[in-house]
Amino acid sequence: MKRYKLVRATLTDVLLCSGCLFLGLLLLARGGEAAEGVREGLALCARSVIPSLFLFLAFSDFLSLTRAGELLSRPFGFLAPLLGIPKGAVPAFLLSLVGGYPVGARMIARMVREGTLSPQTGEKLLCSCVNCSPAFLIVGAALPCFGSAKVGAVMYACQVLAALLTGLLARLLYGPGTEKGTAPPKRETLPLSQGFVEAVTGASRGILLICGFVLVFSAVSHGLAFLPYGEDWTGLLEVTVGCGRLPGRGFWEMLILATVYTAFGGVCVWMQAACFLRGTGVRMRKFVLLRGVHVLFSLLATILAAKQLRLSSQVFSTFSAALPRQGGATGWASGLLILPDALALRAAVCYNKGEGSEITAERSALSMKNIFFGRRIEPACGYCELGHPTRDGQMILCSRNGVVSPCYSCRKFVYAPLKRRPSRPQVLPEYTREDFRID
Repeated sequence: MKRYKLVRATLTDVLLCSGCLFLGLLLLARGGEAAEGVREGLALCARSVIPSLFLFLAFSDFLSLTRAGELLSRPFGFLAPLLGIPKGAVPAFLLSLVGGYPVGARMIARMVREGTLSPQTGEKLLCSCVNCSPAFLIVGAALPCFGSAKVGAVMYACQVLAALLTGLLARLLYGPGTEKGTAPPKRETLPLSQGFVEAVTGASRGILLICGFVLVFSAVSHGLAFLPYGEDWTGLLEVTVGCGRLPGRGFWEMLILATVYTAFGGVCVWMQAACFLRGTGVRMRKFVLLRGVHVLFSLLATILAAKQLRLSSQVFSTFSAALPRQGGATGWASGLLILPDALALRAAVCYNKGEGSEITAERSALSMKNIFFGRRIEPACGYCELGHPTRDGQMILCSRNGVVSPCYSCRKFVYAPLKRRPSRPQVLPEYTREDFRID
């Protein structure tokens, strides 16, 4: 036994040193990509992480600190015997389904520190309390990949079912909570005003911690993108980066990978949960063992639901219907946009007849761009090859970044001159001979 522990400790030290050496060399060799990952991580935190998580973190703390959590959990008390947890822990499970990944782990840590939940029951409850929020599934995954909120709603329903099944399996494997048959200690609640202040303060600390992990794993994901299938397995490190690289693939490939990424959560989310649980005695061994089962439940339910509802045929018809913008251009502007097509077609015909070459066609297309829009093109999603206007024409559906403003731009910009709307020519004043006569 002592020899086994010695070998295990030695192997752990070797792996730790090797990992640190590899990350150090990676920062030296791909520092630019890592810096780009930090910049995208900052944009991700400002655009998605903070708006979607901060309010839920404050709300979950408010429920834990006041009597509001007990009052709201009473209608869902039937979940307590199903999951083998005390009724006071039901809000942690419910808010994990609504608020997103770290909310459930954070509430479990708070309840264990207060003494209302034992560490053993917290380990079992953690298996079903690390879930993706509906806001991220719809806005961060479904709309950029499929252009349909219906797919996100179906994925969310399947993951809620998978969380219930995983919680039921954890109860069957590890038994009911140790609190069963004993009266839990009476929890002291704060007044509403003081609870609100404490909730906002705790949420501010929590969101800074989450954003720090997002920055680190976003940089690591960009640094490791050069490896074979790097864009596929980086979603297992940071779920948002992985989902952002899915648009443009086939329907089933995007659906399977998006389900795996969001159900798995990513190592970044696991580290966030471990950070919140430190010092509570709640270990993540059971969570890690059952996470693969949760992913399998989610994947099977999502595939069956997609085939039953025939989402593959509905998605592309919905997405294509959102692309045209009715009444978006006048007649003369439409004619002006047809003119570059005619010039390009003429250049292609000359090439086929032997009167020109491929260089001639390329120069013709380049000259058209210079004639109509000038040589210096400012990047903007409104005329990017990867973006398509929404139905109302106010926003852009980007295959990389989701729903963005027409004036937004990123390093993936691909210029598409036919998507630009030419400005009206300046009307010159009319002059007569009298205007140029000197008396």
